[in-house]
Amino acid sequence: RFVDRFGTRDMVVALVTASDPVDARRFALELAEELEASAEILEVHARMDPSVLLKDLMSGALPRLLPLDRYEQIEERLRPETVRSAVGGIKRALSVPGVAGVESLMARDPLGLSLIWSESLSDTRPDRALETTGELIQTMDGRRVLLLMQPADSGYGLETVDQLDEALRKAEAMARQRVGGSGQVTVGYTGAFAHAREDARLLQRDIRNYVILALIGVLAVFYIGYRDLRILPFITYHLALTTLVALALGVLIFERLNLMSLAFAAIFYGLGIDAAIHFYTRFLEERASCRDGPTALARTITALFWPSLLATTTTAIAFGVIGLSTLQGVAQLGSLTALGLVFNLPSTFGVMAALLLWSDQTWARSRTPTRATRIATLAAAVARNRRVSLLGLAGLIGVFAIGASRLSVDTDLFNLRPTDSHVRQVEDEIQREFGFTDPHGSVLIETERVADPAAADGVLQLAEVVTERLREEIQTGAVLSMTSPVPFLPSQETQRRRLEAWGALSGEAAAAELEEALDEAGFRVEGFAATLDLLREVPVAADSWSTIPPGVNFLVQRQIEIDEKAISLLISFTPRDTDQLGEISARLTRDLALPADVAIFVTGRPLMEAELGRTARWEIVTFVALVLLFLGLLVGIRERRFWPTVVVLVIPVASVVAVLGIAAWVGIPLTPVSLVVLPLVIGIGLDDCLFLIERYRETGDVFEAVARGGRALSITTATTIIGFGALAFSQYPALEGLGTLAVVGLAVCFIATIAWLPALLLPRTLRRGSSIAGASHD
Repeated sequence: RFVDRFGTRDMVVALVTASDPVDARRFALELAEELEASAEILEVHARMDPSVLLKDLMSGALPRLLPLDRYEQIEERLRPETVRSAVGGIKRALSVPGVAGVESLMARDPLGLSLIWSESLSDTRPDRALETTGELIQTMDGRRVLLLMQPADSGYGLETVDQLDEALRKAEAMARQRVGGSGQVTVGYTGAFAHAREDARLLQRDIRNYVILALIGVLAVFYIGYRDLRILPFITYHLALTTLVALALGVLIFERLNLMSLAFAAIFYGLGIDAAIHFYTRFLEERASCRDGPTALARTITALFWPSLLATTTTAIAFGVIGLSTLQGVAQLGSLTALGLVFNLPSTFGVMAALLLWSDQTWARSRTPTRATRIATLAAAVARNRRVSLLGLAGLIGVFAIGASRLSVDTDLFNLRPTDSHVRQVEDEIQREFGFTDPHGSVLIETERVADPAAADGVLQLAEVVTERLREEIQTGAVLSMTSPVPFLPSQETQRRRLEAWGALSGEAAAAELEEALDEAGFRVEGFAATLDLLREVPVAADSWSTIPPGVNFLVQRQIEIDEKAISLLISFTPRDTDQLGEISARLTRDLALPADVAIFVTGRPLMEAELGRTARWEIVTFVALVLLFLGLLVGIRERRFWPTVVVLVIPVASVVAVLGIAAWVGIPLTPVSLVVLPLVIGIGLDDCLFLIERYRETGDVFEAVARGGRALSITTATTIIGFGALAFSQYPALEGLGTLAVVGLAVCFIATIAWLPALLLPRTLRRGSSIAGASHD
């Protein structure tokens, strides 16, 4: 609801910085002038004219806006001796050289009544936007100036970002040309637009880098494994075709893709080529034994169809389950990869097989692949020392489980921002120099009865109560700061009480005293008519929604939204911590008496992060359970016995525990994005187990099984690690963590498959009456 009502109200903020305050001022004004002429900018707030605000206050707005707790100060200013002292002070001030131009300000408010009101804003506006030295929003030293812009289109789509970016670049270039010598002036931008622009640029570079890195890495592994790249086009053509088909379907289904889903291409390069590597390796083996291409191809298809189908299905199930995530990016990544894997299997056994059959050069150069004797020796040693190996496995799982129990999920959304973000640096500087805060907490008050004056005023009444509650929370330390539009938007009841208090003041006597003192000091009394009228008259209540004081409306407009759907008002605050935010939210929504047809919602980034953490934990437990259930059923149907099914699942499950333990020891952060690696480790790790078990059934010997199948497993593991590992070089911590954790998980799975699966391979439980291997040579 908050995003729907206020998500598009974010301004573009420009921070102009120069070593010389004069240069900063000149350039800021020129830039503002250029931006005002741009069709992409609706409004530019560069100047703050105090005289406009002062005129409105002294024309009747002050009594409506002045809090009742400030009336003692007003009474003090209206005492005869104070009035005469103020007039004397004005006379002395005007006699000082260099103060020309302030006469009108002094004449409009000779008693300084408006200063009392401005002081009352301090607890509802932590920023120093209203404490600037002059008409610009600038720091005390004048070296930094803020420009606030409202874009004409705040949708922040890629086209809008490009158009707005071009408008800002042209305006900045024209300002530099007109000012001249502005080489020492820098301009930094922040706001939703700036983040969108930075993300667009980083995304393009990021995607290009990790896709190219993944492709080059896969090619390098393939060459190292087979010492020949000439066959590569026949193996990767179907992969490129499948990738394009999956992306096209993804666009049709989701309409648009995002940061996470676009990582699909790099991941799929590593995953999709696995089936092709197993296929090609087995084909070379069969080709060397029978010397007839079509026969070798037929044997390859017969031998690999079921294990490939099972392996692809298990991985697709893991990614498909991830596609159920409530996080859109994660869901898209899972769904796209599952789609790619579904299409990849028929593409491998159809398109790739046809290309191999078509290519005569393939037959001429085919040779028996190198046997993986080193890892086969290790596997055989594990099989011979089964008890020791299993005890070691159990011990390691226990150690890893202890580490895994200490892990927590990092849901800080700021940690998902790109590293070395220039926009974030600009934001930090603005917060530091101007006092603007990142509020963390938001109270949304609204009514859907737009045409009902009572409901509209009820929003203001509730906002006043909430603001007062938050003031009390500030006193207790539960809240650090608050930004509320209430000082500018008093309800009708509040205005009535304030105007009654104003009428009870000795305004007439103070006006008479002021007239006499001005006349004695030699001033023209008619020049102070506004203050005299204000003291003698009691203004009437006004509609606060339409009478926001000029000069500060741009500070308030981001906190109100009025359209045909609803009237909404936003109060922002910074709680001491997440727990306090939750408690404040509970108190506000529980204790307040709501006016008729007025609703209140309390939200905030920490609350969303806490909910995100709960959702991520629930989803990951659910996803892992679903993956184990589906894969257990799938393998159980295939094996038809309990123990073989358990054996196949032990290694992936143990690998997940190991991944969590290693992450805890090494300090790899777990995020809602990187957590999806856990079900993937089960699905992908199961592939290796399935292929190795089928080789074992075929040969009846651990050494021979690993010697024949180990090289293909090594190559596929390497390509998959590279596909995921390319993401570890992303500038986005979410993708970086996903890639890093996936590399750890896949490496652990491979090691566990080679080092401990042989200890679980019991001939009497894994041998079946008829095996795939036996059928392949019929």
